[in-house]
Amino acid sequence: MLVFKKDFLFGLVVGAAITMAVLEMWGSYLQRSIMAAAQPRLLQPLIHGRSPQLPKTSEILPRPWVPETSSRLHDDWRFRPLDGKPLTLAGLKGNVVFLNFWSTTCAPCIAEMPGIERLYDSLKNERVAFLMLAQDEDVQRIREFLKATPVKIPVYLGSKDLPKDLPVQGVPTAFILDSNGRAVFRHVGGLNWDDENVRKYIRSLEER
Repeated sequence: MLVFKKDFLFGLVVGAAITMAVLEMWGSYLQRSIMAAAQPRLLQPLIHGRSPQLPKTSEILPRPWVPETSSRLHDDWRFRPLDGKPLTLAGLKGNVVFLNFWSTTCAPCIAEMPGIERLYDSLKNERVAFLMLAQDEDVQRIREFLKATPVKIPVYLGSKDLPKDLPVQGVPTAFILDSNGRAVFRHVGGLNWDDENVRKYIRSLEER
């Protein structure tokens, strides 16, 4: 009888430990799921502001702007949109290209969007192409974010298969390519891109 009680108690302890572990794992998973679903909505108000907390590009950019690559990127580098046909870098030939890698769950990414949109508006009639490359793995999450918070700039899906000359180790990351397809500037972190110095610099690249 004593052995039976010991085995019974041991079984209860083991069972309780396993149950607690499962509940803890489930609770952690549930918390992550709730946060992942809620975070884009929590961040949406940031896109309607003027992002005064972000530094102007002219406050931190080096002078001169140091080129990131010495040769042209591959023309067959493809950008996959949410809908429609993919775009290749060759299709942007002759244009200065502004690439912004972002995520729906990244606060600095959302905070800098108003400045990027104003930069886009001011250059939309010039030879400048803007591409927002979403790094989210969940395409539906991107669609839901854009439905709740429309973005003027064309949005494409990010890819892990990037040119080796364009390292993306975090978001937001921005690259500027000149009209010859060379990456001439890179910045990691949020910025207020609504800056006259940026406009002057991009326009100077159009003339190359």
